[in-house]
Amino acid sequence: MFIAQASESSNNGAFSLLLIVVIFGGLFLFSSLRQRRRVRERDAFLETLKVGDEIRSYGGVVGTVESLDDIHVVISTEGTRLRLVRAAVAARVEPE
Repeated sequence: MFIAQASESSNNGAFSLLLIVVIFGGLFLFSSLRQRRRVRERDAFLETLKVGDEIRSYGGVVGTVESLDDIHVVISTEGTRLRLVRAAVAARVEPE
């Protein structure tokens, strides 16, 4: 009788462990898929930048795009020209 109870408790422990692994695996998969989607959206946004767009950098600088290349963006802000790395562009500023 003791052997039967020990066997049932080990099966219950294995099932609990399997359930925990499946739950954490699902959460990891869900979070990684969301992160991939964000990266794709960000890459698409950076590809659609064009001269004349008003942008905001992660540092809070707002300016108008003067020129673009593969790595850098040159913006003008009230008489000042700044050269930013393309990855520093946070968002496009919509006209008010």
